[in-house]
Amino acid sequence: MTENIYANRIKFLADDQVMEVDFSEITFDVSKSVNEFYDEIDRRIEATGQKWFFLVKYLNCRIMTEAWIAFAYRGKKLNLAYSLGTARYAASEDTSEAILERSKEEQFDPNLFSTRGAALTHLRALRSEIRAADYQTAITKESEPPGKSVDERITFHSDLEIMEVDFSNCVFATSADVNAFYDTIGAKIAETNRDWYFMVNYENTEILPDAWYRWTVCSKRLNTAHSLGTVRFSAHEATKEAIENRARAHAADSNLVSSRDEALALIAETRKAAAS
Repeated sequence: MTENIYANRIKFLADDQVMEVDFSEITFDVSKSVNEFYDEIDRRIEATGQKWFFLVKYLNCRIMTEAWIAFAYRGKKLNLAYSLGTARYAASEDTSEAILERSKEEQFDPNLFSTRGAALTHLRALRSEIRAADYQTAITKESEPPGKSVDERITFHSDLEIMEVDFSNCVFATSADVNAFYDTIGAKIAETNRDWYFMVNYENTEILPDAWYRWTVCSKRLNTAHSLGTVRFSAHEATKEAIENRARAHAADSNLVSSRDEALALIAETRKAAAS
């Protein structure tokens, strides 16, 4: 099998936040074949910069004894890193039994279904449950005393060539939330008719699953169009990890530092290097 064939077996259903993998009619006979397929899955997911629900087709898939250890290891590693939930379907009796045995040993739900429709329905229900919990978190935070307006969160320091954006204590629950903030940033930059170094405060920022894809798109677009360099600071662990994963996927530097002072210092160094 070639990498192109592997790539054709991996699809992203954006509306359902599902990554679909097709293992049908494949025989994994040795570890090498397992690793080649999973390397391609890793690469494709990392390029998205977000997590997904996994939908896996096992129709007539055979995993030989020599390949099972690698298959189990890579599957577990992938699920821990990127999966919001996994559903498997159309597995043969032998493969189903192997998955069931592994699920008992490692204490996870095998979520085995006979058809794609049943598996996808399960993932949609799971996604709805997670969204409900996320939105409840967002509603709770929105009930707190109102903070600064979007306009007040964007500051231009002309002498330092810095545009400072304050995302602190914001909750981005949907694509609409992301669009509203980034549209304002874009409009304000357009008024200046110049490019800037971006300095971004991520203290207590929450970017919920439904908003991450749009966040990636808007952030990349704005940086490509107007940024002389971007430094981010004060991100909590979950947001920091997501930003770092996205940066690695695009072979870029996340430029994450702990404090505003460190961000200012890093931009000063970058400006000095650019001027020399």
